[in-house]
This record gives sequence, C-alpha cells and structure tokens, in this order.
Amino acid sequence: MKGPVKTQPCETDPSYCRFGCETMLTQLDAFEQQIDGVLKSSDIEYVHRMRVGSRRIRAALPIFRVCFPKKDYKKWRREIKEVTRLLSNARDLDVQIAFMEQYKENLKPTAGKTGLDLLLRQHKEQRKRIQSSVVNGLEKLIASCILKDIRSFCIQTIKEQANSTFNREIVLEKAHWHTSTRLDDFLAMEEYVYMENDTLKHHQMRIRAKKLRYTMEHFASLYPNKLAGEIERIKAFQDVLGEMHECDIWTDYIPKFMKETKNKIRSEKNKKTDPAKVELELSNFLTFIRQKRKEHYSQFVQLWDKTKKEAFFTQLRKTSGVGLKIGEQKIRQALTNPDIKIAAISDVHANLQALERVIQDAEERGVDIFLNAGDSVGFGPFPNEVIELLCEKNVLSVVGNYDLEVIEGKTKEKNEKNLALRFARKELSNACKEYLDSLPHELKFEVAGKKLLVTHGSPESIDEHIYPDMPVERLETLSNTAKAEVIIVGHSHEQLLRQVNGTSFVNPGSVGRPGDVNPQAAYAILEFNPFKVQMIRLDYDISAAVDALRKKSLPESFSQMLLQGVSLETIIEEDTTRENEATKNRKHIIKACKDFAGGHWDDSEHYSQVTKIALKFFDALTNVHRLGEQERCWLEYAAILHDVGLSKSMGGHHKESAKLILNATQLPFSSKERRIVASTARYHRKGLPKQKHYNLRSLDRHTVNTINILAGLLRVADSLDYGHQSNVKALNLKVGAKKIIVGCLCETQSILEQQAFNKKKDLFERVVAKKLVLSCKTQQKTLNT
Repeated sequence: MKGPVKTQPCETDPSYCRFGCETMLTQLDAFEQQIDGVLKSSDIEYVHRMRVGSRRIRAALPIFRVCFPKKDYKKWRREIKEVTRLLSNARDLDVQIAFMEQYKENLKPTAGKTGLDLLLRQHKEQRKRIQSSVVNGLEKLIASCILKDIRSFCIQTIKEQANSTFNREIVLEKAHWHTSTRLDDFLAMEEYVYMENDTLKHHQMRIRAKKLRYTMEHFASLYPNKLAGEIERIKAFQDVLGEMHECDIWTDYIPKFMKETKNKIRSEKNKKTDPAKVELELSNFLTFIRQKRKEHYSQFVQLWDKTKKEAFFTQLRKTSGVGLKIGEQKIRQALTNPDIKIAAISDVHANLQALERVIQDAEERGVDIFLNAGDSVGFGPFPNEVIELLCEKNVLSVVGNYDLEVIEGKTKEKNEKNLALRFARKELSNACKEYLDSLPHELKFEVAGKKLLVTHGSPESIDEHIYPDMPVERLETLSNTAKAEVIIVGHSHEQLLRQVNGTSFVNPGSVGRPGDVNPQAAYAILEFNPFKVQMIRLDYDISAAVDALRKKSLPESFSQMLLQGVSLETIIEEDTTRENEATKNRKHIIKACKDFAGGHWDDSEHYSQVTKIALKFFDALTNVHRLGEQERCWLEYAAILHDVGLSKSMGGHHKESAKLILNATQLPFSSKERRIVASTARYHRKGLPKQKHYNLRSLDRHTVNTINILAGLLRVADSLDYGHQSNVKALNLKVGAKKIIVGCLCETQSILEQQAFNKKKDLFERVVAKKLVLSCKTQQKTLNT
C-alpha cells in the first residue's frame, strides 16, 4: 500500500508555502464536492464546476511549485491535467448542445430543422459516449490517491508551520510577481485586439486572461478588497473571448459536417432527407454563428478600449505591488547588518537544476541576500523558470552580455551560439524579457563600511573578462574606476579571488555553465565581520539538466559542455578533431567502449557475439544499405555498448543504455556520433525509432535514416543471440530482389533465436524494403546428414 507523501523543507519562505498549502486545500474542497454529481451525471453544472475546479488546481500547482516535492508535483500536475481534458471535452459538448437547442427554440415554426436535428443528434451521441471516459478518468484519479496525497502533504505542511509567524509581506511580494507575469503575458497580445479575424490569437488571449484571473483569485485574500473588481474585469475579458472562441469552433466545424452529411445521405440513398435542404438549414445556422461572433468581437473591443481608458492595467499592477516597497526596505535594512552573509552567483545560463541546488545550499549555510552578476539566460533549457526563481528569492541582479543579446535578438555568433540565442528568445515570456530589460548594468552598496560593486564583465566593460592571470596594472586601473573595496563580477565562468591595492575582485564562477573543467555548480559566500570570501563547488543533478536540454531539441554539444565543465568552443574544437580522425582512432575507441561496458555490465561473450553478427550483416549487405566505414564503426560501438543499461534497469535497459552512452565523458565520441551510437543502442529492442523521440528530434533526415539502418541491423544481431549462449556458429546471407535469406548454423536448437528474430526484424524490413527469412540448421543435424 502506498504510504503518505512526506513533506520536504520549503525551498522558499515558510509563510509562502503555508499560504500555498491553504490555497490548495480550498481548491481541493471545491473540486471534491462535485465528484458524486459528475459520476451520477445528474446535472451538467457539476461537470462545469469540476472543470473550473481542476483548472484552478492546475493553476495553483506551478505558482506554489517550490513548496511541493518535485517528483510528486510532476505526477500531480499530469494527472489533474488529464482529468481537466476529459471534463473540458464533456463541458464543451454540453455548451454546444444547449446552444443548438436554444437556437432551435427561437426559430419560426415553419423553419426547417432537419439539418440541426442531425447535428444535435451527433453531439448528444458523442456526449453520451464521452461520459464513460469522464467517469473512468475520475475513478482512476480517485484510485491513484493523488487527491489524498496532495491533501495529506498540505495538511502536514500547515501543521509543521503552525507555530511560526506568518509573514504577509513576503507572500505579497510573490503575489505581485506572479500577477505581473500573467498580466504581462495578457498585455503582450494587445496588437491582436483589433485584428478581427485572428481567431488563434484571440483564443490564446482567452487562455492568458483565464490564467491571470486564477492567479489573482489565489492571492485575493491578501488584499483589502480581495481584488473583487479586478477579478470581475478580467473575467469579463475571459467570458467574451470565450464566446468568440465558441463561435470560431462552430465556424470551423459546420462546413465539415455539412460535407460529411451530404455525402452520407447520398451514399445511403436516403430519399426522405433532402441534402439541399439540410445544407440550407446548416448554412443559416452558420450565418447566425458568424453574426454572433461579430457581436461578441465588438463587445470585446469596447471592453478593451474602456479598460485602457480607465488605466485599469496600470492600477492593477500598483494594487498587486503593495508589498514590494516593504521587501525593498528589508533588503536595505539587511545590508546594514555587519554580520550579513551574501551569496554571490553569476552565469546561471538557464540551468534550473544548478540554480536550485546553489540556493538550497546557500540558505542552509545561513545566507541572507543573493547578488547575481548576470547572464541568467542562454544555452540552458529553462530561462523562464530561472528568472521566476530569481524573482521569488528576491535576488538582486545585473544584466549580462548574453542577457542583452537575447533581449535585442542580435548576435555576431554563428552555428550553435546563434541557435542558443534564438532558442532563449523564443522560449522567454514577455514578462521575463521585460524583467531582463529592466536590470541595471551595475549595483552599488555599502556593507559594514565597505563599498561593494556588482557588474557582469568589468567596471569598464560588460564584455571584458577578468581572468586569474590578468596583469596587476589592469586590475589597479579597474579598481580606480570602480572606487569600491569589493568588486563582484562574472562572465569568465571561472572562480577568482584577487586583492589589489585594498580592492577584492571576486568572481563566484558559473552556476550553470562552469568553464574550468569542473562540472560542479559554483558560487561564493561573502562575510564582512571580518571580511572573508568562501568559494564553493557543488554537485547537482547534471543528468536531469542535460536530459532537459535534449528534450528541448538543443544540440548535444550543449549537454557535453555541462557534463565536461568546459566552454562550448572547447567542445566544438574537440568534435571537429574527433570527426576528422574518427576511423583512425577506431582501436582506441573500441577499447574505451569495452572498458566502459565491462565497468557496467560485464557480458563480453554476448556483446562480442552480437558485434560479430552485426558486422557480418553490415558487410554482406553493403549494396543494400550503401553505408561506409564510418557507419560500420558506429554499429560496432553500439553493439559493444547496447546492454550497459542493464546495470540500471532490466525492463527499460535500452533507454538506460542510451542515457549512459550520452552522459559518459570517458567515451571519446564527437557530439554527433555520441547521439548516433546512443540512439542505435536504444533501439536494439522494444519500440521503433520515432521522430518525436528527443534523441532524434534535432537530427537531420539523413542521420535519422542512418540510425534506422544501424539499429535495424543491431536488433537482428541481438535476436540471434537471444539466449546469450553464442548459439549461432556460422552465417550465410543470400540477397534477392524482394527478400534476404539468412542461413544460420547453430550449435543447438534455435527456437528462442527464431522467435526473437521474427519479432525484431521489423525495423530492418521497414528500412530496406526487403523481407528477412531465417533458415536455421543445427550442427548435430549436419553431422547426421
């Protein structure tokens, strides 16, 4: 039986987590009250209220994400999202059915209704069918105990923090950030307000209005008027945009239904139903829908103009930001404390896993304030999440050179660096872009009588690196320019502590992209009574970070950069060298593969047999697959490594093998061939390659085709040693126009091999468009003959 969910230490202020858990309990109560009504299907309003309840829970989960256990959070959000989807499908049909029935009632008695009856009947039948899916999904959610787990976690968290003082101002700061972020997302759609026919953008705007409204509702209890008027106004936008969206759905669907219905009537030769009459009735309905859409759009524009004229959005931002000044005062007050501990961070580069680990460690060491020397985004997979976390932690930041390039959308770089910029710019929300754009180039403070400067590059240039070997004369010049006793910089991605003429230059190193051949996250802690600087390196979940990079379809070189703790330039240079000398270094690479395999799953007899068979197939079929020496090497490496994942898991070892190969820096592959070898090993069993798989998404068609061929050969070779007994002693292949006959001489009966062969030959047959036929003989039978 599954045990209760354990609470974890809050990664943010306890008051925020307490407030978040209280909010979640309120939403859970509202959701669970509708369960019986939905299961009994006694009133469609139960479905409506439960859908809204599920959406509110989904909106609350990411807002209070830092308070929940990471693995449970992902599962909770995924399961709630699935229930929301089912409820939304049911509710949409309910609304459409009610709309049609109302339209029919308002028609003149003489008006034809046959077409509408057909449309209505189809929707009712569909709604009846979907009810079972709704019930099954809801019963599955209840059986999973996820609702109980969330409730148990929240109750326990509230109980543990019952005796602590509730800091309303801290929660208000977070409320302002989340509300402002959602407001910025909504306002970013302003250019589409006056584009009447841009239905997709209007739909997106509706979703953003809904998220803004739910966010405001979650924090409403913090404000004197509970944001009642503000929520009502945003709800008005959501409602009118929702009406427009309903019309857009009808406008898209009715012509398709008309065509299908006419064809059906004609094919069934239904003389009682006139297709022309049906078409006319549905056309009239469509005209009515389009007119309604125009009316709703007019209401939307009027509401927008009125709201802008009243400066509603500006006032909303001010209203939600009532706690900010209090927070700023607390930071200034903290800086007057001579015993303050300051964490200096820099160059996070959208590496959320590294940043979370650094913040957790710093807070455990009693850090009071975080100072960030810039380059918060770029190259990493989580730019929005990183900025949100920096804001949630009230980190005081300056802008970095790469931050500026992302904001401006301009760079002199090419290839991978240009791709990193374009990805970050596309991924960043408008709110996060505005946040970066608002950051200063430098911060100045006085702490315990010492003047402190924070900047990204140097006091004279955002692009200047301060390396450990910088001449003393240059440091003296920079010190005179800064007029500060402590200068915190970033940019070089290397930790540094140098003192020149009474000035301490501190580079905490890179949180998310270390460049000193040490992949650990780096940061520094500064104390002032007496003054000292502690340089810190931390292990973090690099595997999760590189998995995220790959799932975002970013180049493998980005992952290798994190795994090896070196610059992208180093990885690119290394890749070029390895690709140019790939076939020359075959023996060295094979030895590295065998050493790696032996260190994980020592079954050299099996991988040697599979390698031998795979290469035999490759050599005999060169005229079929038309691959060369380099591809033969890749197949050999994959065959040696294909089972290393057994050291991690039995059932999913093919995926574990791919992950191990991708993350093993001791395997001397270029980034490209690492992805090819790992992918080939992954598909030696189970599911076939699909373009949506993260390991294939960023590869070109030619490379994916090569992987398909190599994996097809490896699957067949692995099947012929299914029992790991090296049963196959000789192979002979005969290639025909439509089929390939594989003749095997086996030591004993080969029933297992034959069954596995017939199961795993699918990929090879699909790629080469030839049938594979296995013909086995045993040595004993041969001797008798």
